[in-house]
Amino acid sequence: MNRTAIISLCTGLLPMTLMAAGAQTETPVATARDYSVPAYRLTTGFTLKGGPAITPIDLEEASREYDIVLPQQPVKIQADTVYFRNSDGFVRGRGNVDLYQGSDEMHADYVEGNAQTQLFYVPGNAVWIQNGSAMNGTGILYNGKTRSASADAVSGFVDKGLYIRGTEGEMYNGQGYIKKGLITTPHAVAKTPDYYLTGDDIRVYPGDKFTSENTKLWFKHMCVLTYGHYEGSLKPEDHNRSFLFSLLPRPDYSSENGFGVYGGALFPIHNSDTLKLRINYALYTDIGFKPTIQLEKSTRYGWFSFGYHTEESTLNNDHIWSTQFPQLTYVMPRLNFGQTGIYVDNGASIGRWAESGIETGNHKDFHTRLSHEPIRLWNGANIQFYAGYRKDLYSTDDAVRRDPYSGVNLGQRINERVWTNWWYTKHNLSGYSPYRFDTIDHPRQKGVSVGYAATPRDTFILTLAKDLDTKKISDRNFTWVRDLHSFSALVTYKQVDKEWEVHVRAKDF
Repeated sequence: MNRTAIISLCTGLLPMTLMAAGAQTETPVATARDYSVPAYRLTTGFTLKGGPAITPIDLEEASREYDIVLPQQPVKIQADTVYFRNSDGFVRGRGNVDLYQGSDEMHADYVEGNAQTQLFYVPGNAVWIQNGSAMNGTGILYNGKTRSASADAVSGFVDKGLYIRGTEGEMYNGQGYIKKGLITTPHAVAKTPDYYLTGDDIRVYPGDKFTSENTKLWFKHMCVLTYGHYEGSLKPEDHNRSFLFSLLPRPDYSSENGFGVYGGALFPIHNSDTLKLRINYALYTDIGFKPTIQLEKSTRYGWFSFGYHTEESTLNNDHIWSTQFPQLTYVMPRLNFGQTGIYVDNGASIGRWAESGIETGNHKDFHTRLSHEPIRLWNGANIQFYAGYRKDLYSTDDAVRRDPYSGVNLGQRINERVWTNWWYTKHNLSGYSPYRFDTIDHPRQKGVSVGYAATPRDTFILTLAKDLDTKKISDRNFTWVRDLHSFSALVTYKQVDKEWEVHVRAKDF
């Protein structure tokens, strides 16, 4: 972009620098301030053996007498045309105006302000960027001395996972405030978002939290929940970033469970944010209501959970549900082997299991798993090996199951549209489980998946798997993934089992 004028406004200093193409007016140039070093008072001296006399300095007095104040970063304006008035510091930029101060940026079609007061006003639309936040606004007043701004209306991202829109907005040091507005997640952004919070006095502290007063949770035009004062976590380590959104009922369907909805939330109940209450729910036409209510505690020694837990099977495709109450689970902190990328995960649990048609009994297990960060083989290809051991003890039938296992995953992105994934897994089981919930359908298996992105919204995946014991194809699945704005829909036909599965999942929670 061609610029015809650039102006630099040095905050706190009356001299200014004006640089304009073909400018004939002579403008004073700011020069560096001369500082003289004061003579410090000296205390009684002493002499090192064999050396000159050394006299210590009174550092506190020296600091008071020679207190250096770093100059503030200048405000710079670039525009197609710039007008500057020396008499009172008035400045105006028209056409493709860019205003810079350090890492702050503002882009607009028209800006006017004053070099002496360091106040700049944008009556129309503008984009303001500060510390990773990117906001659109109208009626913006920018203060170069405090690097803050206010606006009549604002919209944009003040955190990479949070979008806000509202009136009477303010931004200072990367933090945001709006008098009245809404909050939502990136994939839900629209004229009327798919889901969002509305509230008064919304304050956002990027990387930490956001707060809202008189909060309401909306699904399109329907209000589903009203909440007074609300705080949501924005900490990178918190996977449930905007956990109130997860209370929204998410639709789901499977041939075993029927039509249903599920959701959940994680609520901090201690000031240290290490003790939380997890509430999850699932409600299906065929299996009914499946809740989870448990306390979770994070410590330097590991992660603990205790409570009432319901869970759907993941080791087989039969959608078996287990109720575990009371259930105590412990996950040990990951053990890393220096900078090698190799790590070990350990955990254990004890509880009482109940499954439809099976005698309720006690269950204990412990497990360990050795793996590493994926290794890059060549462009687009990564491989990961793993090995582990698990032991389960059941009071039902006095059963014991031991499972030393190993496997490997290899992923390859061929181009922007095509990718493949190959895997091999081997479970050397001894003993058995009396429950269908944790039974492994195919202990020894190898398979491959091939994905093709036909359009920006449609991806097709073919999955083939072979049972190494029977030497037969155990899975031949055809999956269609459809992008539904803030949701993703997965439609799978399992040719071997001759059944369909449809899942609809939210992207941001």
